[in-house]
Amino acid sequence: MTRAALALLLPLFLLAPAAVAAPAKTPKVLVIGLDGARYDKLLAADTPNIHALLNRGYGARSSLYGSGMAATSSGPGWSTVLTGVWPDKHKVKDNSFTGNALASHPSWLERANTAKPALSTYAAVDWKPISDRVLRSGQDRKYVLDGDTAGYTGSDEKITADAEQHLRSNAADASFVYLGQIDIAGHDHGADSSQYAAAMRTNDAQIGRLVKAVESRPTYANEDWLIMMTTDHGHTAAGGHGGDSPEERMTFVISTGAARPAVAPKLVDVAATALRHLGVSAALDGYALGSAPVDAFDSVPLKPRQDETGVPSSVLGWTHQGPAGWTVTTASSMPQGVAEWQGWSFTTDDFWTRTAPSQSREANVRARGVFAVADPDEWDDKGSPSASGRFDSTMTSPAYDVTGRSSARIEYGSHYLQEGTQRGTVAVSFDGGPAQVVRTHDANGIAQQITLDVAVPPGARSVKVSWRLFDAGNNWYWAVDAPRLS
Repeated sequence: MTRAALALLLPLFLLAPAAVAAPAKTPKVLVIGLDGARYDKLLAADTPNIHALLNRGYGARSSLYGSGMAATSSGPGWSTVLTGVWPDKHKVKDNSFTGNALASHPSWLERANTAKPALSTYAAVDWKPISDRVLRSGQDRKYVLDGDTAGYTGSDEKITADAEQHLRSNAADASFVYLGQIDIAGHDHGADSSQYAAAMRTNDAQIGRLVKAVESRPTYANEDWLIMMTTDHGHTAAGGHGGDSPEERMTFVISTGAARPAVAPKLVDVAATALRHLGVSAALDGYALGSAPVDAFDSVPLKPRQDETGVPSSVLGWTHQGPAGWTVTTASSMPQGVAEWQGWSFTTDDFWTRTAPSQSREANVRARGVFAVADPDEWDDKGSPSASGRFDSTMTSPAYDVTGRSSARIEYGSHYLQEGTQRGTVAVSFDGGPAQVVRTHDANGIAQQITLDVAVPPGARSVKVSWRLFDAGNNWYWAVDAPRLS
């Protein structure tokens, strides 16, 4: 090529357009609800479509509240899934919906519809109270059947057919599809029955049809689909729910999204995750998957039972050894009781609630992963140590830097049940000086989030925070989670 020809080509290279970024894909959400489906049974059953969703995404078991907050029944369960707040806010305690506050806590579909009216919202359900009570408004299209009257096997099939058509052909920006026959099989035959497994296989095939409908959309290549699946409660082996057993409290979250949470999500996270995917902000109890805070307690290695013989030996769930920088001290006058609760211990919901079911430990819903517990009630169960002394234990944080600050904010989750002379205090110590009490717990406080603003003395450089439970015998307990200073 001659120099003259090259000179003619150069301007063409210089004027070539820059690479154009691919247009953003349109976010779409499908949440599938399987009533009364135990996660362990789903994994063990012949459910290839559910396993396929797990293989392309994420799934984890979690636990419900218990009788200290609400029954493990469908009303509270689906209200929690759809609103993203716990029963102490939406006030649905059982299937009567008496005294509910759902008007103040709309469903995630309604929130999406209100924030972005152009979104196409849809729900298909055959347990009518979901439509009558929780999804009263906020759906551009709603398909409702009465499975209690018509039967859930046939109704689930009709729900699936309608949802298939909607997902394949319509805008379908935000959808909730409910299937009910697994729960009925659990009631009629028990979670260990062949009928329960058969209902799971039937719903699994229907889920496969819903996913295929999504993937056959003409615009699928230009869409960003998030498919989630969850349940409202579990079932006993013999059938039934509403109580506080681990099997009745068993729930799960499955998601095809990219998030891989370090700590298992909870039911309130379904709504938060759906809304984030749609670009809608909301102040909920839940966190979008992958965004829940992970605290230092979650890093501690846990041990199997020692004295708590009612807990299966396979459940790892306690230690007195805190994370780096944290210390636990017990008063020298405190007698020896149950080893697991000899002072503050780090534990999990699965371990702690098994030690003494139906005593409101299950209501500690805002704690996640590993949390700290001082439990004189359980401590006293070996040898009655409270006959000769009192429970007195203190958990102390590492030193936090407060150089140049005039104030500091202490935040922590608290689940406190009070009885008798028992007291709990939060204290601060600046630069190794004497402890100053900044909060006293002496009244019941279930599943609370505590915020304390503390003045920092002039010139102070560091502060330690301590939680002390003392002057307790065979009383109740205190659970603390996710402490932080900001």
